[in-house]
Amino acid sequence: MYSPATNRQYPANRRSIIISGYPLADLKVLDFSRVVAGPFATRMLSDLGADVVKVEPPDGDVTRKFAKPGGGVAGFYLQQNIGKRNICLDLKKADAQEIALKLAIKADIVVENFRPGVMARFGLGWEDLQNVNPKLIMLSISGFGQEGPEAGRAAYAPILHAESGLIARQAQMGGGNAYDMQFAMGDSYSSLHGLVAMFTALRLAEKTGEGQHIDMAIVNALHASDDYAHWALDDYWPKPEENLVWEGPENIQILIVGDMKWLWHCFTTMDNLKDPTPDGADLKTKIRMRRETLEHQIKSYDSFDALTKVLDKMNLAWGKVYEFGKEVYEQESVRHRGILVDVEDDLGQPRQTVQSPYRFSKSQSGINNASRPPKRGEHNDEALKDWLALSDEEISRLSEDGTLLSE
Repeated sequence: MYSPATNRQYPANRRSIIISGYPLADLKVLDFSRVVAGPFATRMLSDLGADVVKVEPPDGDVTRKFAKPGGGVAGFYLQQNIGKRNICLDLKKADAQEIALKLAIKADIVVENFRPGVMARFGLGWEDLQNVNPKLIMLSISGFGQEGPEAGRAAYAPILHAESGLIARQAQMGGGNAYDMQFAMGDSYSSLHGLVAMFTALRLAEKTGEGQHIDMAIVNALHASDDYAHWALDDYWPKPEENLVWEGPENIQILIVGDMKWLWHCFTTMDNLKDPTPDGADLKTKIRMRRETLEHQIKSYDSFDALTKVLDKMNLAWGKVYEFGKEVYEQESVRHRGILVDVEDDLGQPRQTVQSPYRFSKSQSGINNASRPPKRGEHNDEALKDWLALSDEEISRLSEDGTLLSE
C-alpha cells in the first residue's frame, strides 16, 4: 500500500496500518480541487496517509504562480499540495474524461470545487460517478451550494466573508474601515467541515455499501462555525467599544482578555490603581479618564515581563501581539509541538512548511523531510499504472495526443 506522505509501503492488514502506521493508508482520494477550498482537506487526508492523486488542468493550479521571484514553486501551492501525487489531464478531451472516470471507479473519495455543473459537463457529475462506483464519497465545495438561486455565482472566500457579515462585524468591533481578513477562513472552514462530512459518509458506506454526495456551501460553513451567530438571530448586537489590544512596556502590544469594567476592577483591587474621576463626573468622562489611567498603568511597568507577572497574579489571560513573520513560529510552545517541517520544493531547494496538527497516541500523521510538492503531471505514469494498471504504450499514446500533460 503506497503512502505518498511518507513514500513508504504499508502492509495490507488494515489493523496493522491503523495501529502502527498512518490511519488512512488504505484510502484512495481523487482530487480535482484547486487553491484552498478542497486542497486543504485533501492535504490533511494525505498527511493522514491517504493516497491523494491531484488532477491538475493543463494551465496548472493558479496558486503555483504565487511565488517569490527566483524561487521554486509557490509556498502557497507547496503548503496545500505537498505529499500528493499529481497527474495532468485536459478534461476537455474525451479520452481525459474517460481516464478520470476510470480513476473515480477506483477512488474512495472524490473532491472538487468547480462551479456547480462543471463536473457534469465533463461527464463526472455525481450521477455519473455514483453509477460506476456506488460506494463513492464525493465532496463538492462551492460558494452557495450546488442548487439554488445563486449556485452559479463566482464565489471566492472574500466574497463570502463580506456577505456573511464577517467583514462588517470586524470593522464595527475595531472601529476602523471595513476590509477583508488576511486568512481564507471560508475556504479553510469548508475544507474542515468537508473532512467531518467525508469521515461520516465513509463510516456509513462501510455499513451500508452506499456512498453519498456532500454539498458543502462555503456560506453555510461560515455561518455554522460562527460563535457570534446568536447575536444576529436574537437581534441584539452590543457592539463592544473596548479595544482589547493595549500598548505595553518596551513598545510591545498586548491583548488582555476581559472587558473594560472587569479590567478596571482587577487593577483597582489587586494593583492599587486609583480612580482619577472627580465626584459628580458624568459617565462619558468617567469612562474616558479611567481608560486613560488604565492605559498609562499598563504601559508603566519596568518591563513587559513585569506586566505579564502582574496579569498572571490577577488570573487575566493575555497574549503578546507578534508581528506576522517567522517569529510567530519561534514561540516556545510552537517549537515544542513541531508545527514546522523542513522539506524541499520542486527544484530541490530547502523550504519549510506547516505540519498537520494531528497528534495520535498510536497512529502516525504528517509529512516527513523527504516530502516535496509535485510537479504538474509528475506522476502520470506512476499513478495511472498503480490505479488503472495502464501499460507504457497506453500512457505514451495519451501523452502524445495531449490527453496527458507534464512539465
